Amino acid sequence: MKAFILVTICFLGLRVHAQLDRKSIYTALASDSKELVQKQLDGLQNAKESSEVKAFKGALQMKAAQFQKTAKDKMELFNTGKKMLESEIKSNDGNVEYRFLRLLIQENAPKQLKYNGNISEDATAIITGYSKLKEATKTALEAYAKKSASLSGLI
Repeated sequence: MKAFILVTICFLGLRVHAQLDRKSIYTALASDSKELVQKQLDGLQNAKESSEVKAFKGALQMKAAQFQKTAKDKMELFNTGKKMLESEIKSNDGNVEYRFLRLLIQENAPKQLKYNGNISEDATAIITGYSKLKEATKTALEAYAKKSASLSGLI
């Protein structure tokens, strides 16, 4: 019985870890694939609620907004994700990864959304805190920096 409980706990731990697969999340954020974005959102729906999960969900929801059919649906989903990500950044101001998520969205959001007010401060935070990031985040950041004017000093 103890072995069963131990195996179950280990399995659940791995399941939560697999749901926060940064490489897959960043691949979805960089893509123009509705299916990839939705797959990552679906995976996070069952994840244990945490600041990290909320930040990733927020960014993915903002990305998913572009695939909605009506302008109203796009705005509602974008704003829901925005509130979630902004709340996590406010609660975890020193979290460089959350700043990277926001920068990704802000640099690629349509101009009419006027969601671009933190680009320079986020870029500075990212460049300063780069060494503290997890490897999967660094890899995504390095790939993104090649096409980002704000992060050109990173590489």
